[in-house]
Amino acid sequence: LEDVAGTADAGEIKEVKNGFARNYLLPKHLAAPATPDQLQRVKAIEKAAQANRLKFSQEWATVAETMTGLNAVVEARVGPSGRLFGAVTGRHIADELTEATGRKIDHHQILLGEAIHEPGDYPVGIRLYREVSAQVVVSVIPEGYTLEEAAALRAVVDEERAAFEAGETGEAVVAEAVTEEAAVEETPETEEA
Repeated sequence: LEDVAGTADAGEIKEVKNGFARNYLLPKHLAAPATPDQLQRVKAIEKAAQANRLKFSQEWATVAETMTGLNAVVEARVGPSGRLFGAVTGRHIADELTEATGRKIDHHQILLGEAIHEPGDYPVGIRLYREVSAQVVVSVIPEGYTLEEAAALRAVVDEERAAFEAGETGEAVVAEAVTEEAAVEETPETEEA
């Protein structure tokens, strides 16, 4: 009667295990036993299901167009080593995309190989509906930073990491970064007389 992901589309005649039919498909009215009456309804059910699939496909295609090229910003707590406390998962990304698009995005639709453990920009695929998908960029930034400040901080950390790998101690780079951050934070204020 309805599409069931991984099993069958509406209107298909499919043999399934008794327990699956009895405990899941029949109580939720997703399928019906293949009686002579139901077999006569197959064509009508199949036609209605194709119309529904086409409608959903078009709706999700418009959402995919708005999502393509979108930069989703996720703030996360970062430790002194530059790694995140915890991780950014598909749930976090789905919440940000739901907020950005106004359309409910399920975390199962996010195609993220593994959780994100470091700040940075990551390309992430989203499977919206059957053949409709989109590609977005997820920017993971430390809490309390703007996107530009996080990019500057990331450049300093990358510079420090490269210096460390080259054999330098990295103290000069760290001191320079601390001086730059202090200069940014200490903006001259005008005093009132």
